[in-house]
Amino acid sequence: MIIQAKEGRYNKIHISIDGEYLLTVDADYWYSCGYINGDELDEQELAAFKIAAGSRRAFNAGADIISRREHSAREVYVKLCRKFDPETAAKAVNRLCEIGMIDDERFARMYAEELYNKKGMGKRRILFELSAKGVDRDIAEQAVENLISDEEDNVQRIVDILEKKYYNVAYDEKVRRRAFAALQRLGYSYGDIRRAFNEFCESDFDSSEGW
Repeated sequence: MIIQAKEGRYNKIHISIDGEYLLTVDADYWYSCGYINGDELDEQELAAFKIAAGSRRAFNAGADIISRREHSAREVYVKLCRKFDPETAAKAVNRLCEIGMIDDERFARMYAEELYNKKGMGKRRILFELSAKGVDRDIAEQAVENLISDEEDNVQRIVDILEKKYYNVAYDEKVRRRAFAALQRLGYSYGDIRRAFNEFCESDFDSSEGW
Protein backbone atom coordinates (compact mmCIF):
# COMPACT_ATOMS: atom_id res chain seq x y z
CA MET A 1 0.00 0.00 0.00
CA ILE A 2 1.37 3.39 -1.02
CA ILE A 3 0.88 6.40 1.22
CA GLN A 4 0.40 9.72 -0.47
CA ALA A 5 0.29 13.20 1.07
CA LYS A 6 -1.24 16.29 -0.45
CA GLU A 7 -0.97 19.76 1.06
CA GLY A 8 -4.26 21.43 1.92
CA ARG A 9 -5.26 24.74 3.38
CA TYR A 10 -4.43 25.99 6.87
CA ASN A 11 -1.45 23.72 7.49
CA LYS A 12 -3.39 20.55 6.66
CA ILE A 13 -2.07 17.45 4.93
CA HIS A 14 -4.55 15.10 3.26
CA ILE A 15 -3.45 11.46 3.39
CA SER A 16 -4.45 8.87 0.80
CA ILE A 17 -3.67 5.17 0.50
CA ASP A 18 -3.36 3.82 -3.05
CA GLY A 19 -5.14 6.93 -4.30
CA GLU A 20 -8.08 6.67 -1.88
CA TYR A 21 -8.50 9.39 0.75
CA LEU A 22 -7.82 8.17 4.29
CA LEU A 23 -7.64 11.11 6.69
CA THR A 24 -6.25 14.59 7.29
CA VAL A 25 -3.45 15.53 9.69
CA ASP A 26 -1.60 18.72 10.50
CA ALA A 27 1.64 19.41 8.65
CA ASP A 28 3.77 19.28 11.80
CA TYR A 29 2.62 15.75 12.48
CA TRP A 30 3.11 14.57 8.91
CA TYR A 31 6.68 15.87 8.63
CA SER A 32 7.59 14.29 11.96
CA CYS A 33 5.88 10.91 11.55
CA GLY A 34 8.75 9.30 9.63
CA TYR A 35 7.01 8.70 6.33
CA ILE A 36 7.40 10.52 3.04
CA ASN A 37 5.14 10.75 0.04
CA GLY A 38 5.23 7.47 -1.88
CA ASP A 39 6.37 5.21 0.96
CA GLU A 40 5.00 1.68 1.01
CA LEU A 41 3.23 0.46 4.17
CA ASP A 42 2.06 -2.97 5.19
CA GLU A 43 -1.20 -3.51 7.05
CA GLN A 44 0.39 -3.36 10.49
CA GLU A 45 2.19 -0.11 9.71
CA LEU A 46 -0.96 1.40 8.29
CA ALA A 47 -2.96 0.44 11.38
CA ALA A 48 -0.33 2.00 13.64
CA PHE A 49 -0.29 5.15 11.50
CA LYS A 50 -4.06 5.49 11.69
CA ILE A 51 -4.03 5.12 15.48
CA ALA A 52 -1.25 7.66 15.90
CA ALA A 53 -2.86 10.07 13.47
CA GLY A 54 -6.20 9.71 15.24
CA SER A 55 -4.57 10.47 18.58
CA ARG A 56 -2.92 13.55 17.11
CA ARG A 57 -6.18 14.76 15.60
CA ALA A 58 -8.00 14.24 18.90
CA PHE A 59 -5.27 16.11 20.76
CA ASN A 60 -5.50 19.02 18.33
CA ALA A 61 -9.28 19.03 18.59
CA GLY A 62 -9.05 19.11 22.38
CA ALA A 63 -6.53 21.93 22.29
CA ASP A 64 -8.85 23.87 20.00
CA ILE A 65 -11.76 23.39 22.39
CA ILE A 66 -9.90 24.78 25.38
CA SER A 67 -8.36 27.62 23.37
CA ARG A 68 -11.79 29.26 23.39
CA ARG A 69 -12.42 28.99 27.13
CA GLU A 70 -11.51 26.85 30.10
CA HIS A 71 -13.16 23.43 30.21
CA SER A 72 -13.13 20.58 32.68
CA ALA A 73 -11.51 17.32 31.62
CA ARG A 74 -14.94 15.69 31.51
CA GLU A 75 -16.32 18.38 29.22
CA VAL A 76 -13.47 17.98 26.74
CA TYR A 77 -13.78 14.19 26.83
CA VAL A 78 -17.51 14.31 26.08
CA LYS A 79 -17.00 16.71 23.18
CA LEU A 80 -14.18 14.63 21.72
CA CYS A 81 -16.29 11.48 21.90
CA ARG A 82 -18.59 13.05 19.32
CA LYS A 83 -15.83 12.64 16.74
CA PHE A 84 -13.46 10.02 18.16
CA ASP A 85 -13.73 6.69 19.90
CA PRO A 86 -13.70 6.80 23.73
CA GLU A 87 -10.17 5.41 24.05
CA THR A 88 -8.69 7.97 21.67
CA ALA A 89 -10.61 10.78 23.36
CA ALA A 90 -9.42 9.67 26.80
CA LYS A 91 -5.78 9.53 25.69
CA ALA A 92 -6.01 13.03 24.23
CA VAL A 93 -7.55 14.40 27.43
CA ASN A 94 -4.91 12.69 29.58
CA ARG A 95 -2.15 14.22 27.48
CA LEU A 96 -3.73 17.67 27.68
CA CYS A 97 -3.92 17.27 31.45
CA GLU A 98 -0.29 16.14 31.64
CA ILE A 99 0.99 19.28 29.94
CA GLY A 100 -1.31 21.56 31.93
CA MET A 101 -3.63 22.66 29.16
CA ILE A 102 -6.50 21.08 31.08
CA ASP A 103 -6.53 21.60 34.84
CA ASP A 104 -9.71 20.83 36.77
CA GLU A 105 -8.54 22.75 39.83
CA ARG A 106 -7.94 25.87 37.74
CA PHE A 107 -11.24 25.38 35.93
CA ALA A 108 -13.13 24.92 39.21
CA ARG A 109 -11.69 28.13 40.67
CA MET A 110 -12.51 30.17 37.58
CA TYR A 111 -15.97 28.72 37.04
CA ALA A 112 -16.92 29.02 40.70
CA GLU A 113 -15.83 32.66 40.68
CA GLU A 114 -17.89 33.33 37.55
CA LEU A 115 -21.00 31.73 39.02
CA TYR A 116 -20.50 33.54 42.30
CA ASN A 117 -19.76 37.02 40.97
CA LYS A 118 -21.71 37.15 37.72
CA LYS A 119 -24.62 34.80 38.41
CA GLY A 120 -25.00 35.49 42.11
CA MET A 121 -25.11 31.79 42.97
CA GLY A 122 -24.65 30.39 46.44
CA LYS A 123 -22.48 27.52 47.62
CA ARG A 124 -24.87 24.65 47.04
CA ARG A 125 -25.76 25.72 43.50
CA ILE A 126 -22.11 26.26 42.58
CA LEU A 127 -21.23 22.79 43.84
CA PHE A 128 -24.07 21.36 41.76
CA GLU A 129 -22.89 23.19 38.62
CA LEU A 130 -19.29 22.05 39.10
CA SER A 131 -20.45 18.48 39.58
CA ALA A 132 -22.46 18.74 36.37
CA LYS A 133 -19.21 19.69 34.60
CA GLY A 134 -17.58 16.50 35.89
CA VAL A 135 -15.38 18.14 38.50
CA ASP A 136 -14.33 15.89 41.39
CA ARG A 137 -16.25 16.62 44.59
CA ASP A 138 -13.14 17.40 46.65
CA ILE A 139 -11.84 19.82 44.01
CA ALA A 140 -15.25 21.50 43.76
CA GLU A 141 -15.58 21.88 47.53
CA GLN A 142 -12.10 23.36 47.82
CA ALA A 143 -12.85 25.89 45.08
CA VAL A 144 -16.06 26.93 46.78
CA GLU A 145 -14.53 27.08 50.26
CA ASN A 146 -11.79 29.37 48.98
CA LEU A 147 -14.43 31.62 47.50
CA ILE A 148 -17.18 31.46 50.11
CA SER A 149 -15.79 30.95 53.59
CA ASP A 150 -17.99 33.15 55.77
CA GLU A 151 -21.68 32.54 56.43
CA GLU A 152 -22.13 36.26 57.03
CA ASP A 153 -20.97 36.89 53.46
CA ASN A 154 -23.87 34.77 52.20
CA VAL A 155 -26.40 36.73 54.20
CA GLN A 156 -25.00 40.04 53.01
CA ARG A 157 -25.02 38.84 49.40
CA ILE A 158 -28.68 37.90 49.72
CA VAL A 159 -29.43 41.31 51.19
CA ASP A 160 -27.62 42.91 48.24
CA ILE A 161 -29.71 40.85 45.80
CA LEU A 162 -32.89 41.89 47.57
CA GLU A 163 -31.88 45.55 47.35
CA LYS A 164 -31.18 45.30 43.62
CA LYS A 165 -34.00 43.07 42.43
CA TYR A 166 -36.65 42.88 45.13
CA TYR A 167 -36.58 46.28 46.83
CA ASN A 168 -40.32 46.10 47.67
CA VAL A 169 -40.05 42.64 49.19
CA ALA A 170 -41.06 43.92 52.63
CA TYR A 171 -44.42 45.15 51.37
CA ASP A 172 -45.54 42.59 48.79
CA GLU A 173 -46.17 38.97 49.71
CA LYS A 174 -45.99 37.79 46.08
CA VAL A 175 -42.62 39.44 45.69
CA ARG A 176 -41.43 37.81 48.93
CA ARG A 177 -42.39 34.35 47.71
CA ARG A 178 -40.89 34.92 44.28
CA ALA A 179 -37.67 36.21 45.80
CA PHE A 180 -37.46 33.34 48.27
CA ALA A 181 -37.91 30.74 45.52
CA ALA A 182 -35.35 32.45 43.28
CA LEU A 183 -32.77 32.57 46.06
CA GLN A 184 -33.25 28.89 46.79
CA ARG A 185 -32.68 28.11 43.11
CA LEU A 186 -29.47 30.10 43.30
CA GLY A 187 -28.30 27.71 46.01
CA TYR A 188 -28.70 29.71 49.20
CA SER A 189 -29.74 27.83 52.30
CA TYR A 190 -33.13 28.23 53.92
CA GLY A 191 -31.54 29.58 57.08
CA ASP A 192 -29.41 32.17 55.30
CA ILE A 193 -32.39 33.39 53.28
CA ARG A 194 -34.49 33.78 56.43
CA ARG A 195 -31.73 35.73 58.14
CA ALA A 196 -31.29 37.99 55.14
CA PHE A 197 -35.03 38.61 54.90
CA ASN A 198 -35.20 39.46 58.58
CA GLU A 199 -32.27 41.83 58.23
CA PHE A 200 -33.54 43.49 55.08
CA CYS A 201 -37.17 43.74 56.13
CA GLU A 202 -36.45 44.22 59.82
CA SER A 203 -39.11 41.68 60.69
CA ASP A 204 -39.31 38.00 61.54
CA PHE A 205 -40.81 35.67 58.92
CA ASP A 206 -42.05 32.53 60.61
CA SER A 207 -43.30 29.23 59.24
CA SER A 208 -46.92 30.31 59.51
CA GLU A 209 -46.28 32.72 56.65
CA GLY A 210 -44.98 29.94 54.46
CA TRP A 211 -41.26 30.50 54.88
